[in-house]
Amino acid sequence: MEFEAFSPSELAAYLKRIPVVSALLGDGELEVVEVGDGNLNYVYFVSNAAAPQRSVVVKQAPPFLRLVGDAWPLRRERMEREVAALRRFGALCPQHVPQVYHADSGLYLMVIQRLASHRVLRGGLIDGIVYPRLAEHMASYLARTLFFGSDLYLAPDAKKAAVAADINSELCKITEDLVFTFPFGEHPSNAYSAALPAAAIARLREHEPLRVAAAQMKWAFMNHAETLVHGDLHTGSIMVNETDTYVIDPEFAFYGPIGFDVGALLANLLLAYYAQDWHERRRGRDPQVYQGWLLDQAVLVWNGFAEKFAGLWRGHERDSGRAFVGGAADAPAAEAFRQRFMQRLFADTLGFAGCKMIRRIVGMAKVADITRIADDAVRAQIEVRCLRLAEALLVQRDAFASIGEVVELTARLRAQPGFDA
Repeated sequence: MEFEAFSPSELAAYLKRIPVVSALLGDGELEVVEVGDGNLNYVYFVSNAAAPQRSVVVKQAPPFLRLVGDAWPLRRERMEREVAALRRFGALCPQHVPQVYHADSGLYLMVIQRLASHRVLRGGLIDGIVYPRLAEHMASYLARTLFFGSDLYLAPDAKKAAVAADINSELCKITEDLVFTFPFGEHPSNAYSAALPAAAIARLREHEPLRVAAAQMKWAFMNHAETLVHGDLHTGSIMVNETDTYVIDPEFAFYGPIGFDVGALLANLLLAYYAQDWHERRRGRDPQVYQGWLLDQAVLVWNGFAEKFAGLWRGHERDSGRAFVGGAADAPAAEAFRQRFMQRLFADTLGFAGCKMIRRIVGMAKVADITRIADDAVRAQIEVRCLRLAEALLVQRDAFASIGEVVELTARLRAQPGFDA
């Protein structure tokens, strides 16, 4: 049967038949607005016309990639995986994950909490808004969701069963192609500014160390089933205000590398950093002030995540009396292994960040931080800086000793216009 999206009246009638949702929305007429601007699904805001504060979000999966249409079919079961991920992450971190009120496996639809007093983080960053609790909240979310899904916490049999039950091969294939493969060769899905220097594109296709590093990260993505990750944690998947932070849209969730989510978030903060040379100047402000705040967020996210993740790890080993390496939890070997683990995790995080940045410059599905730059020459200059940093993060990922070194390089590259082939 051919898919047809809900009409407003059809969706309103459907929701009134769901007791838990009907109780949330109350009696009376419902207003339904389709607001989906994402790549995958249809999204609706539904509210009581007489009491707009009584509202929910409805999300439904069509049998195709919405960004492309029927030419890219997808199984609708992805919605069931997103519901499961929201519930799992919500159990671990309820203060940063919206509630799922209802899920319909037959219609591949869910009804979730509407964050009416929040906005998408990417839009807030483009507008130069400071969110004082963003880094603290995201560090906590990342530490809790990534630690408690890993072998560092779960019993081995429970972890293996979870991995077997959460294979998300179809959406993983999208990431494998669009993030790790297509941007490094000629492919119809690639799209980039006409002003971007040809040498920048050629480097992605011809510079062997960069291509090898990207392949290494692709291998890690495909084979390192370390924990349940969100899988698409960009600034468009985060809702914020001055006091709250929520993570949404985990349809790409799967068991993958711990560093993938952290790297994706850092990549988006670094893209936003470079883009502010346009956005802040357009507002008549010195961009370095807000750019300094963005770099602070990158530092606070990584350092906060690393501290909280290691703290959860130490606490679990202390409570269980047993270290992952075997023997006593307070043995020197336990801390030595933890330090090496976190060092490797940092390198992975940087490598994934580099791949994510490159994808957003030359691949499908870009970020508004960059695409809203109206001056083609300025946009190309900013994109070149992004590509330079991305290459350094990928190729030199094992050489960075701290996130401080990363932000120092980020700021240094901002002062280097042009592109050296």
